[in-house]
Order: sequence, then C-alpha cells, then structure tokens
Amino acid sequence: MCVSPKWLRNLVAGLLGSIACAFIPKWRMDMATANVMECLGVDETRAKQIADGSLRRFGRMIVEVMRFPLLKAENINELVKVEGLEYLEAAYKENKGVIMATGHYGNWELLGATVALHGYPMLSIARKQNNSHMDKFINEYREIVGQKVAYNHGERGLLAISRMLKEKNLLGILYDHDTGDSSCELDLFGKNSGMPLGPAALSRIYGSPILPIFMHNNDDGTCTAKIHPPLYTPKTKDKENDFYVVTRQLTNILEHEIISDPEMWFWVHDRWKDGRRRFGGKKRR
Repeated sequence: MCVSPKWLRNLVAGLLGSIACAFIPKWRMDMATANVMECLGVDETRAKQIADGSLRRFGRMIVEVMRFPLLKAENINELVKVEGLEYLEAAYKENKGVIMATGHYGNWELLGATVALHGYPMLSIARKQNNSHMDKFINEYREIVGQKVAYNHGERGLLAISRMLKEKNLLGILYDHDTGDSSCELDLFGKNSGMPLGPAALSRIYGSPILPIFMHNNDDGTCTAKIHPPLYTPKTKDKENDFYVVTRQLTNILEHEIISDPEMWFWVHDRWKDGRRRFGGKKRR
C-alpha cells in the first residue's frame, strides 16, 4: 500500500469504509444519526449522510497511516497543508513546552506525524489498545514518523508527560472524550458533557501554551492542519475556575470545528455514554 498508485489507494480506502459500514453494530449508527440530529439540528436524511461519512472516512485514514514509512520532512508538505504554523513557531519559542490539543477528528494520527516531521519533538498521549498486536503496530507507525508515545494512564505515562513539558517539547492530547474523574461538566451542543481537564491543568502547572489543532480532508486527496491561536490557563487563587475557563474555550473551538466539517468527527463513538441504553439490543444492520 505504501507505493500503490493513487487510484488503487482510493479504491482500497473506499472498500475499507464500506466494510466498516457493513459490520458496525446497528445501534451505533442509530446513535450516531440521533446525536447528529440533536447536536447540529439537521434532518434525518442529512444526519445519516454525516454519520455514514464519518465512518467511511476511516478507510482513507487507514490508507494514509499505512503510507507513513514514505513520509519525510522533505515531502510532508505535499500531503498536508498547515494553516497557522506561525502560532506553533511562536509558541515553541516561548520555551515552556507546547500542548497540542485535538479531538478524534479527521486523521489525528497524521496530525501528530505532521508536527513531528516539521522538526518538533512530539510526544503523543495514547490509549493502550486491547489487542497487543494492534497496539504494537500503531505505536511502531507513530515512531516511524518521529513521534514518541506514552499511555494516558499509569505512573510511567505521567512521568513522560512531565518530562516532555519540562524539557520544552510538544505534547499531543485528544480532548473530546469524557475521562471520568478528570473531567468537568460543560455544555457541548446543548448536552451536559464531561470535558477533560488535562490540557488546562498542564498549562497551569508548566505555563505551556495550548494550541488547538484539527485535521481536515481535502477533495484532492491532501489534508489541511488548522492551528488556532494559543490559549493559556490563568493562575489565580481559584484553580477550579482557571481550569473551567480554558476548558470552556477548548469546547467552543471543538464545536466550531465540528460544525464547519461534521463528517470529520467520530460520531460512532458513544460520547455521552447513553447510546447502548437508548439504542442497544437491536440487530446489526
């Protein structure tokens, strides 16, 4: 797949997307469609298109990741255009480390690769996969493009995060899923949602700027990484409110990105942890 012609890559991407749609449990697609309707205020027909497109794009994402061995600093700009690179350059020069905050949006794996291939020391925080072989495969491909990886739990992961920011490096964090105790309750598309406090907390501890960054697919087969202006967690006597202020800003940016390109978000994830209760127990499509 690394050296396959473009027409074959597109064919494989489409096939993988179709396979994903054929085998995903019906309740997940019903949940995704309902959530799109509730969050975006669109009709059922449009909601089904968005939910279907959100799942099918994983075919393209997989094919792009399989081509990681071919990506180099010299050719990454041919695949990924970066908007707002000046924000990253300025934030890195502050010498306080940089927190790159994104979501399960677009090809987030390619996002980390792009930053690393632009010459920035990058640690990506990842969830350990249940399948050890898949976990090893994904991490090897992340390392191929120059990323380091730490898991989002355990003492070793926390030490790696602390060390990277102390050494003024970059940290990549996904912030759109509920992390339980380390979240605060905020409004996301009118729904009460647990939003992770990690980016805000780390910014407050280390003084690191937070750069929201999101990857968009382009029709010509390229992608665009959009970097937003930096956010900083204030350091007042009210620590909880400091966390809240910045996490609210991050949530607003996430909403804006989803509205601008809704198929890029991972709608089939049970974001509000009520999908199985509302739609579970049904047969697969």
